[in-house]
Amino acid sequence: MKKIIAMLLALVMVFALCACGQTAAPAAEQPAAEEAAPASEETAPAEDTVTVMVPPVSATYQDDIDTWAAEFTAMYPNIKIEVIKTSWDDHNDKLSTMANAGEAPDIAEISYSNIGQYVDLGLGVDISAYMDADRLADYDQNAMDYMSIENVPYGLPLYITIQSIGGNREMLEAAGADIEKIQSEGWTYAEFLDILKAGTTADCFGFAFANSGVTASDVPNIMGVMAGLTNAFTPDLKYAFTSDNMLNLLNAIEEMTKAGYMPNYAIEAGQRMVMCQQGKTMIFGKAMPLFENNINKNNAALEANDGTAVENSIPLSYVFLPMPTMDGVTESCFGTVDGLIALRNNNTTDEHLKNVCLVMDYLCSGERVAAVDSTLLLDPVCQTGRDAYVSPEGIDEGNAACAAREIGLVVAPPAGISVEQAANAKTIMDEVIVPKFQSLLAGEATAQEVLDAINERAVELFGTDGIVTGLL
Repeated sequence: MKKIIAMLLALVMVFALCACGQTAAPAAEQPAAEEAAPASEETAPAEDTVTVMVPPVSATYQDDIDTWAAEFTAMYPNIKIEVIKTSWDDHNDKLSTMANAGEAPDIAEISYSNIGQYVDLGLGVDISAYMDADRLADYDQNAMDYMSIENVPYGLPLYITIQSIGGNREMLEAAGADIEKIQSEGWTYAEFLDILKAGTTADCFGFAFANSGVTASDVPNIMGVMAGLTNAFTPDLKYAFTSDNMLNLLNAIEEMTKAGYMPNYAIEAGQRMVMCQQGKTMIFGKAMPLFENNINKNNAALEANDGTAVENSIPLSYVFLPMPTMDGVTESCFGTVDGLIALRNNNTTDEHLKNVCLVMDYLCSGERVAAVDSTLLLDPVCQTGRDAYVSPEGIDEGNAACAAREIGLVVAPPAGISVEQAANAKTIMDEVIVPKFQSLLAGEATAQEVLDAINERAVELFGTDGIVTGLL
């Protein structure tokens, strides 16, 4: 009996093994590679192209960004970066034209004052919805505030910069300027005029400021501080370019052009420093600390006689200067944040925006932004940038100290400016201030007539209760 039971158990085990073998066989016969292929296709990142539009942020930026784009694609092979290169003169116009046609680049360099225009068009992207919170936290909050409207971040900062005036040290000293005192204590508008008068000759202006086309917007923003205009809006969010402070600024422009201290024609952005390098102006604006590098490089080229120096240029020492101040005005300096903004276009999807923000974060952080800021003689505004930053050598101590002093005088824009207010201010700038300023330079309109035109449009957009009348 025991033998019979043992034989039966053995037979059961054999049948069980056969059954298992029959179950496994079909699976083993299936082509594993073919079965895995569909899963791989589903998880593979889709090919994508991100367009980036940038002007020459620094002397080497447009070459550097090609290198950074290639490095990024090496890390993310599915994402290609297409760089659209512009000049400072045509950048804003080209960006606006493309945006209005529904063909905005995915990423564009922008100054904070222009962000509202694209948010108002519905093209701005709340980047916090597409970026990891820990990456956003890398950026300094004060810089992010400039890139935000109503606490919504639309881009990432490249730098906080101060913009003022600069000039030829030798000419200034010959005109009687006490440069050390001016750099450390500031100067009055009356003192400024005296120096301009002494430095203006038949073939050299005392002062030239970039003011052609859209660059005319820099006049009320940068030169405006000498008249007490620190922002387009007051702390109680009233529009400030309708004030008597604006009239004082316009009167000063009219005074300097009529006296011949300043050209009575428009100067393009690329001309103003060249005029200084050629000995055609003693002081120029807008100017930044970084221009010391440009001047020193040109001086070296002149000494080497290698053909790369600016045509007809002369050797000179660059001096960075504060804006003068009018009577009753507290000294200040115009500071701005420039950065990269994410934009929607006709082909935008949520998945694409994730890639856009990935590219934008890469370009604004780490060694990339450290290289940009070192070239511009500015401190990085993100921790990864500070970690990679290398301080430049050979900078004039007086210029460095003046720049540090001016940074402390910057008045940040008031909190709470709405998208509508920002867009309305941009409308007045583009439709009234910029074209009317050209008329003022040419003597075809008076300072009062320009202010009247600004007031008329401002009342239409902000109402009488939304603008400043009289002095600030």
